Amino acid sequence: MEITNEVVYKRPLTLTGALQECQKSDKRISATETRLDIFLKNVSKNEELSNIKVSKYLGRGSSAVVFETSDGNILKLTETNHFPLNRPVQSFDVPIYKHGKAGKIHYYVEEKLFQHGLSEGFVSIMKDMIKAAGLRPYDLLDGDVFQLGMSKEGKLYLLDPECAKYKTIFHAIFDKMKRLLTKCRHYG
Repeated sequence: MEITNEVVYKRPLTLTGALQECQKSDKRISATETRLDIFLKNVSKNEELSNIKVSKYLGRGSSAVVFETSDGNILKLTETNHFPLNRPVQSFDVPIYKHGKAGKIHYYVEEKLFQHGLSEGFVSIMKDMIKAAGLRPYDLLDGDVFQLGMSKEGKLYLLDPECAKYKTIFHAIFDKMKRLLTKCRHYG
């Protein structure tokens, strides 16, 4: 995440209300349309999503904004699919409880993970997990423990799916063809 000034709300806000609060800060910096404007416009058109109660703004990255919901889950809004080139979910990806699309944005309700006590050695472990899945670590540098989280059960997860990508576009195409053929054999 690039901007990580966590904000705890005095009382839970609707997602629309929380986005409006974030937008006020952005408008003081820039008069042009921001990503938050795009998120707000699309969220406000989806009644179920706009009424989700959030208790914290956790931060945002280049194309995502993240909140903690009042029931203790994580809600991510993104401009693109969560997984690069639609790669399949891996065992190291954070469990997703619910996901969908609202207009031009995607949303994901995920398990809340903990980051306290994680050392740099966990980054090496995660890189090995990514490589074992046939992917390549991307933008996951030594010491980047902020990209990792630990479940209550002690399982290590990668917070940002963009940090695990196909090795090349050819690997992505091959994997998609392999999954399609497997599906055809299974159903046909």
